[in-house]
Amino acid sequence: MQKRSFVPNWLGLIKYLRDPKSDWKPKATIVVAILYLIWPIDLVPDFAPIIGWLDDIGITSLAIAYLLHASGQYSKQIEKE
Repeated sequence: MQKRSFVPNWLGLIKYLRDPKSDWKPKATIVVAILYLIWPIDLVPDFAPIIGWLDDIGITSLAIAYLLHASGQYSKQIEKE
């Protein structure tokens, strides 16, 4: 069983983001998450104290997890070649 780390592979992530042949969907997901954070209209408005921030945290967390998963798969694929 492979040991998992909470620290992302930063070099692998940068290579993934710079490679034009890598999948575009995780890159687009991060852009959408950033736009969602700065856009004034949310699913739950931010003026609701804690609940308003939870949707921002959730969307951002899911986008980051998707990007890290995709870059990890990309790194494994590059290592095989």
